[in-house]
Amino acid sequence: MSPRLLHKSPTEPIAISATLSASPCTPAEAHELAAIFAAMEPWSRYPFPAAALKAYLASDETGAPRYAIRLENRLAGALGLRLNWLRGPYIQFLGLVPGAQGKGMGSHLLDMLVEEARASGERNLWVAASTFNTGALKFYERHGFVRAAELDSLVQEGIDEILLRKRL
Repeated sequence: MSPRLLHKSPTEPIAISATLSASPCTPAEAHELAAIFAAMEPWSRYPFPAAALKAYLASDETGAPRYAIRLENRLAGALGLRLNWLRGPYIQFLGLVPGAQGKGMGSHLLDMLVEEARASGERNLWVAASTFNTGALKFYERHGFVRAAELDSLVQEGIDEILLRKRL
């Protein structure tokens, strides 16, 4: 299988399952998603304003694709990656809108990322989550990620981040 989500320059929609797909995030999708995510934790706790989230999601950075996630053709979330980071990809951003959570989409995305990373010969898959984001930490640990380090006050003073690693 050739990498799809881990491609440096995605240009077309990628089927993740029969009803779930990912495609490069457009400025309009970034605008819509940023407004939703800015009001949600963990982004609201920092806070990350909608303008900053929009700029991140809409940016076209070499080696760091950003995707809009769709469920049954409805905008459901976003995925941002950093390729070639410590012998494997790093999940910079994974967010699902409230109505899309709890439907297994995050698990499908992680499964596909693991499959593609293994097929590409990668050794690791990385992610970080805030210590207060216990739901995210449990989610990643349930999928085989192990805590690798605690990064004190990385994003904001007084809030620590946990770096997690899944060995492939």
